[in-house]
Amino acid sequence: MNVFSLPRLILGLTALAVFALACAQDEDGRPLVLTTTPILADLVGQVAGDDLGVESLVPADADPHTFDITPSQARRIGQARLVFANGLGLERPLMEAVEKNKAPAARVVELAPRAAQRLGLAIEPSAGEEHDHEGGATNPHLWLDPRIAVEYVAVIAEELATLDPTGAQGYRQRAQSYTDQVRQADSEVAQQVAALPPERRKLVATHAAFYWLARRYGLEEVGYLVTNPEAEPSAAEVAALRQRILEERVPAVFTEPQLEGPDRLLARLARDLGLPVCTLYSDSLDDRVRSYLDLLQHNGRELVRCLGGT
Repeated sequence: MNVFSLPRLILGLTALAVFALACAQDEDGRPLVLTTTPILADLVGQVAGDDLGVESLVPADADPHTFDITPSQARRIGQARLVFANGLGLERPLMEAVEKNKAPAARVVELAPRAAQRLGLAIEPSAGEEHDHEGGATNPHLWLDPRIAVEYVAVIAEELATLDPTGAQGYRQRAQSYTDQVRQADSEVAQQVAALPPERRKLVATHAAFYWLARRYGLEEVGYLVTNPEAEPSAAEVAALRQRILEERVPAVFTEPQLEGPDRLLARLARDLGLPVCTLYSDSLDDRVRSYLDLLQHNGRELVRCLGGT
């Protein structure tokens, strides 16, 4: 190599490093951390505070099971230092886009398997391209049990401290403070649901997202319109759910804001049976329910209002 080319090479590599660092920042110059869903963005944001830029790839009112990224989001993935996902097949198409577009040095952290491991839960990703949410072993919505969600928060604090060691103490303190808030909300919901008559703790919803919620609060999963939100129920499946609702004397059904098509079908079935149609949040947030704590409190109130008959 020509000795005169060495300084140019060093300058070039330095410029590339500076450019890469600039690309890995948000508009305020903070390191950029992405999440797959708005709920995860809220959890990460609670721990990150103002030290990091946190953004969700999936908009607040979209379904993470089916969401497709835009070209600008693909570029944003390439700028991130760290990407948090739920994993266990929840956002499989989105994860493929993340792996394809992320920077070589960027880390991708799947929170559900890590949280399950911390609690000794036997969890497996669902097999096949159409993930099936039936049963605890493959149901990816672990955050709907707040006792597991606080383990998400603990993993987030660990990963942010690794990304930014100078802010480690702040991340851990904020994680502890937020964990206390989640546990308080969980305790309140548990007390409210426990006051319901056992024979009315029946859960029928649009898609099979609520295994972990039902397990936490002692609800019986009577049935779902679809086990996979990407699937269309057959006439036979709708008829079978109708029969189960009648046999189990289900007091109400629950739709989800991000599943418009299946929601309408379940609401029509409920109206035919003279049942109230209520709302639970699982995968998404919106202008009404803006945070994970809002989600816990809303779901608790809705369960009591609709299953308690008040």
